[in-house]
Amino acid sequence: MSFIRARKDWSNLLPELLRLVMFRLLVKDTIRASAVCKAWYESSVSFLMNNRRPWFMKYSLTSHRGPCEWYDPMQRMTYLTYIPEIIGMSVYHAKDGWLLMHKDGSSESFFFNPFTRKLINLPSCEHYNESAAFTCAPTSEGCLVFGMTKIDRDNNVVEINTLKIGETKWETTHFKSFGGPFTSKINIIFLEGLFHCFGWLDWIPVFDPSKRTLINHMAEYDRSLELSAGRYFVEIKGDIFFVKTGGEKLRFFRLNRNNKGWSWEEKDKIDEASTIFGASCGSVCRSDLPTSLRNKLLLSNAPHPMIKTYFSDGEKYLTDDSDIPFWDRHPKYQCVWIEPPKQRIDFI
Repeated sequence: MSFIRARKDWSNLLPELLRLVMFRLLVKDTIRASAVCKAWYESSVSFLMNNRRPWFMKYSLTSHRGPCEWYDPMQRMTYLTYIPEIIGMSVYHAKDGWLLMHKDGSSESFFFNPFTRKLINLPSCEHYNESAAFTCAPTSEGCLVFGMTKIDRDNNVVEINTLKIGETKWETTHFKSFGGPFTSKINIIFLEGLFHCFGWLDWIPVFDPSKRTLINHMAEYDRSLELSAGRYFVEIKGDIFFVKTGGEKLRFFRLNRNNKGWSWEEKDKIDEASTIFGASCGSVCRSDLPTSLRNKLLLSNAPHPMIKTYFSDGEKYLTDDSDIPFWDRHPKYQCVWIEPPKQRIDFI
């Protein structure tokens, strides 16, 4: 008796299986797979276009075997990938699909794109940057890396380091800090050509890279606020907001920047079309998302890799505990929201 082996038509895979296959490919390979057939093309295009919203990325800082976890807030799905390049590395800043990373205590840093696995090493800096950020993707023209550290805590001397991508040496300038104690927990927002550094509410150092000047702005704020865990600084349509969790409700403060002085003004809510994705190493706001994600705050409170979701009922923000992924509470995790590149060609 002879048997005829039936030919498998891979184009007839269930769409759910195709999406899982596409996710496990590098994005450049997903683009190549889109040329196989119509079904693969439709699945790959759906993945690439829907992938433009921020995803939550979490990985262990200590385990050499643990996978990197990705959480898609739109589909409420978690995926696992193995990325050995980031084992033991911490994230300074995330933007345009790139991570600025470093090893704790080391002056060595590098860019890494987890979607393409591309790595760009940076020249060594004389001192370890306690906080750092960058202006745009390192593959873009004019990318500038900014770092700061306290080199003399007794005399409040701050070191500012900048590096233009393509150059081989950091440019360093020292400044006297007049704003009070320096904290290594600095959130950096690049806005209007300036680096705004947030460690406290009343002392806001602002660095101008074109003039290499550092101005310490004093801002008025509600002194009852506690700056422990649950604080997020984010830029929303040209304004800087501070979001505070804890207590009976969410609190929002907009930074008023004018010639008369800076101050934090409390607001009842954020723009209804906006969604905030918050994490300890940086937050991002998006206003071009599907209706199901609008007017929400998805906040990760390090060091525990959990997401707490807040949504508005029109008058106040409520929590939706059912939206929290079930992850353990191991304290040695790095968590970050990362936006994939805006153009598909950037994946290649």
